[in-house]
Amino acid sequence: MKIKVAALTMFLTLISSFPALAAHDPTRLFVLQTPVTLNGVEVPEGAYEFTVDSAKSNVQVTLRKQGKVVATAPGKLVKTGVTYKTNLVLLNVNPDGSRSVHEIRLAGSEKAIMLDSADTVAQLNTK
Repeated sequence: MKIKVAALTMFLTLISSFPALAAHDPTRLFVLQTPVTLNGVEVPEGAYEFTVDSAKSNVQVTLRKQGKVVATAPGKLVKTGVTYKTNLVLLNVNPDGSRSVHEIRLAGSEKAIMLDSADTVAQLNTK
């Protein structure tokens, strides 16, 4: 019995000494001024709640409108060395003229989220 209690205590101490495996950034306002595609989902222009869940450099981006999930996408968090004053989203301009999200730059941070690669990129300001 004493061995079980000691083992359990050691296990709980060990687990609590590690930082959380996943982190949830605060919700940000994300305003799209044109319709875009995020991970295959058509997202109309408008204001969205934007959250990022991360586990080291792997992230999951979520857009919500009125509390409902509109789109999610996996990505990589990268350090850019430039502090961004506003949230920015870089878009791929597809051959048919539609736009898909390529990169998201986070205001007040030197970090960006890379969602996919592209040859043609247009910049769209968000608030």
